[in-house]
Amino acid sequence: MTGWEPRSEFLRELDAKARAEAESRVMRGNVEVVLCHRFGALSPEQVAKLQSASFDTLSRWFKASLTAPSIDAALQDSSEAQ
Repeated sequence: MTGWEPRSEFLRELDAKARAEAESRVMRGNVEVVLCHRFGALSPEQVAKLQSASFDTLSRWFKASLTAPSIDAALQDSSEAQ
């Protein structure tokens, strides 16, 4: 629905949450596609890690997945990288 704006604060918050969840779902799918294309199937642990990641983490992993030498290197937490 184009141009629709929620009128109440509750609906604005609900709309924002739904949009954020949709963006995370898309980013999670993008990361998984690139990793599977480059390295093959992900382990259940790697899939669980993707499922629990924030949008910012998924964005970082997406970029890393393009050049990383392995799935584990692409999914490395920033605290592990230091």
